[in-house]
Amino acid sequence: MGKKHSKNWAEIQQDFNSMAEMSCIPSGIKKLRGDHVIDMDQSVRWNQEQVRLNNEKYQEEVKRLNREKNKRRDAIYEDIYQKIQEEVGSGLTRGGAVVIWNYAWELGHAYGISDVLSHLNDLMDMVQKILTETGGGSK
Repeated sequence: MGKKHSKNWAEIQQDFNSMAEMSCIPSGIKKLRGDHVIDMDQSVRWNQEQVRLNNEKYQEEVKRLNREKNKRRDAIYEDIYQKIQEEVGSGLTRGGAVVIWNYAWELGHAYGISDVLSHLNDLMDMVQKILTETGGGSK
């Protein structure tokens, strides 16, 4: 599989922010309390069944939205790993890129993606210098 053209850090940050803003709360359907009355002219049993069906639809939509968001997040992570490998060079593996990203994430995620990327730049510089001094990243 050939490598695709990698995104720049601004594009990756924009994608990340867009993904983070994705809601996993369904629109057009609300979770209902078990005692909710949908139609006063219908039986209690009918109302309970309608509430159950509504809440099942709600939960399925929550799951779908979460899958969509997770799929998008995973694609962004792949862009990040590829970009780290490109910038560090010296044969850095995808696994090495994951380690660098995870460490940058731990250092900065509490303060947002821009802080993570700041730590990431520092880490990439350090790893690049280490790999250059030791003659490459192959194990």
